[in-house]
Amino acid sequence: MKPSLLALLLGLASTLGACGGGDAPEPGGSAAGAGGSMSGSGGSISDSGATGGQAGTMGSAGSGGVAGSASGTGGSDPSPDASGSGGSATDAGSPAPDGAAPDDGSASASYVCSLILGILTTSEWFGGFEKVVDNARWEIKFQDSAHLEKWADPAHAVWSLPITSPCARNADAPDRIVFMGTNYDYDTVDLFLPKYIAVLNNIKAKYPSVKRLDVMTYTRAPGNKECIGADRSSYSYIKPAQDEAMAQFAAMNPGFVFVAPKWEVQSCDDFTLCPHLTGPANGVISKTIGSYFLSH
Repeated sequence: MKPSLLALLLGLASTLGACGGGDAPEPGGSAAGAGGSMSGSGGSISDSGATGGQAGTMGSAGSGGVAGSASGTGGSDPSPDASGSGGSATDAGSPAPDGAAPDDGSASASYVCSLILGILTTSEWFGGFEKVVDNARWEIKFQDSAHLEKWADPAHAVWSLPITSPCARNADAPDRIVFMGTNYDYDTVDLFLPKYIAVLNNIKAKYPSVKRLDVMTYTRAPGNKECIGADRSSYSYIKPAQDEAMAQFAAMNPGFVFVAPKWEVQSCDDFTLCPHLTGPANGVISKTIGSYFLSH
């Protein structure tokens, strides 16, 4: 065989050897990377884009990998970002920031003591309410005509009202307040909203232990339509401006202020002297409100 042909064949064999068969992974360069992955506390980060992969924080890295902050698994895209190309981060396991109120789905049992601030009407359903909730965790301050503007005044006597049915623990330092605000004359957001803001400032000053504020109204007419013919019918419904002001108030204080449902009576016949309810109607609404606050 001629020397030139022999050299050509040897070169071809060398090329085939280099291209044939699957490449062996580098040490530690499997899909998950050497050392696999290690979960951090809270949430997880998927590292689907690292060639060879690398373990998450405190894990041992595979060659060419990129670390994730909670858990890392290898991938095929050598993108240098923390999660890898196409990766995603989740924070479902992270606790709420210090001082933040539990979200609206939190159980009532999360609070040691919940204080209701309201008017005489509020007290009329409170007795039945306490039979639904854990009464050791609920208390009330109320007064006839304790209207919104009075609670907005830090020096008003309503703040010194005695507590009825005190909580078993922390009666003077509630961690949640339910405020039943009332004003029969206001008819614009500009009148309602500043008073709600003032009430919140007073609550924070007088009860720094509070982590959550729920705002509610008295029980309204069906469909929130005035019960024409009822005794003092103009007090049978809630002005739209109050509902709007409460919604804006909650939006200004996310995670701290929550608006309760717009509870209604079943019939205009459920009113006596509006907004006061008959005994049977109070029995029904006390269970409705109690059921809500069992899980909120």
